[in-house]
Amino acid sequence: MQRIHNNQRGTHPRIKALGIEAEYPFSSHFIQTPMGQMHYVDEGRAQGTSTVLALHGNPSWSFLYRKFITALSPDRRVVVPDHIGFGLSEKPDDEDSYTLKAHIDHLEALVCALNLTNITLVMQDWGGPIGLGVAARHPDRIKALVVMNTFGFYPPVDGMNPEKLKLPPPLLMMRSKGVGDLLVRRFGFFERQVMTMATATKRTGAVKRAYRDIFRSPAERAGVMAFPRMIPTHTNHPAAQILLNETGPYLDQFDGPARIFWGMKDPLIPLGALDAWQKRLPQARVTTFKSARHYLQDDVPDDLIPELVAFLRQHADRTTATTGDT
Repeated sequence: MQRIHNNQRGTHPRIKALGIEAEYPFSSHFIQTPMGQMHYVDEGRAQGTSTVLALHGNPSWSFLYRKFITALSPDRRVVVPDHIGFGLSEKPDDEDSYTLKAHIDHLEALVCALNLTNITLVMQDWGGPIGLGVAARHPDRIKALVVMNTFGFYPPVDGMNPEKLKLPPPLLMMRSKGVGDLLVRRFGFFERQVMTMATATKRTGAVKRAYRDIFRSPAERAGVMAFPRMIPTHTNHPAAQILLNETGPYLDQFDGPARIFWGMKDPLIPLGALDAWQKRLPQARVTTFKSARHYLQDDVPDDLIPELVAFLRQHADRTTATTGDT
């Protein structure tokens, strides 16, 4: 079990420096991982054992779920980590150390250290394969799944060639050595351009600073650069192996409550992925948002959150088996 540090009192210095205290008024907690300290928000802990575990992707952080934390925590525990390399977590410069397995290992350490049970996994972008990786290792801890513009199996769209997965030219450019490093690591292309393109609402002021300025140097963007290069294009890729042998089979046997929310204007994940999710989670009710893009948490929070609350309340009395694994 990893060592936990809960010694952050008041507002984190980085939050003050960004001037986002009003939007992100949460206490900070940390767990030590082999790659450094992992930051997480833990709100509403006095409200019993049911937990919402909300997971972000690239290049965002727990700030993405700020409105969800505020809305959900009065009635349940809400835990929202920053993956290593993101947000207030440490950001090692060694890009090769960022793998899907490493991200899953870090989240698993957090889940076991906090002994989280009756978990509703809320997953978006890379939060899908990371969260499902933990779910596959600890199925008795998972109560329900909430899917938002993410992936968790390979290939992500049925009918794609798993041995020669085609990626769009902009993504190929960002994955390339040289040009990709210049764009993503030096100029912050992901948080400055890709997030803008993939969000229907315009970010200004404190919200813009929260995403743009959380990374302070090219060295801090190693994790951001690693994710596009981590996308598998053939079955022998290490990430594809996890999706094929762990997360995919987990979804095939999952018969618990599930909910799908999807932005229909997503420029990053093909619309066919929604059809694939519906086949794998036939029990899930689906809500689509016509104008929303990739980051639903910022595009349609006022529409999405009430439906999520209703789903959580509907299944509030359902519990999973108590586990003692660590």
